[in-house]
Amino acid sequence: SFVGRKIKVVVGTAVEEMKKLADVAETFDIIFIDAEKEGYIAYYDLAMGGLLKDDGIMMVDNSLCALLYDKNDIRSQRLHEFNQHVKNDKRVEQVVLTMREGVTIVRRVTGRHGLTGC
Repeated sequence: SFVGRKIKVVVGTAVEEMKKLADVAETFDIIFIDAEKEGYIAYYDLAMGGLLKDDGIMMVDNSLCALLYDKNDIRSQRLHEFNQHVKNDKRVEQVVLTMREGVTIVRRVTGRHGLTGC
């Protein structure tokens, strides 16, 4: 395909690979998070720390899965903590699509450099 040259397969833990991308000042228009639920806050913080462009969009899959897990399952607690973390982040606005296990869509209200959002 004509976009094949733009795709790079990376093997490693999400946090480590995201840190490597941040170290070389890589930025993205869209970041889609679908990984170990226990790490969602770390992925979110790395994205907001510079990987996500000021006018970029972050999409987080399975954000409502906390409702599906047993209340003693650590994934349920971590997803609840993640949702609260995003809710309390004054830099962003978010919407949750309630299809299947939920997708949270996040964008900055104001950019890292003082730019006003769309």
